[in-house]
Amino acid sequence: MEVIMDEVNLEARHVLRWKFRDHSRTLSGRRIDLTVTDGNERWQFECCRSEEGDNTYYIRCPAWSDFVRPRIHARLTLYAKQANENFHRVRVIPRD
Repeated sequence: MEVIMDEVNLEARHVLRWKFRDHSRTLSGRRIDLTVTDGNERWQFECCRSEEGDNTYYIRCPAWSDFVRPRIHARLTLYAKQANENFHRVRVIPRD
């Protein structure tokens, strides 16, 4: 699977907003409804392109805050959509 962004350790500051660079260059548009799954659960996040215009995006919405809060200190990787899928995959590795 192609990685959108490298693994990140979720921190308390990520609860309000998460800014990342799309390494895969597969995200497009100013505003994206980002559907994400870990294989068990699905989440819907509002994702917006940064004004910087360098494939930088941010996620800032109540659903994101609810997702991050119980996962602070976990490691997260976001993957690009696969062919014929309408969602992105996420891998979350809980803190030891």
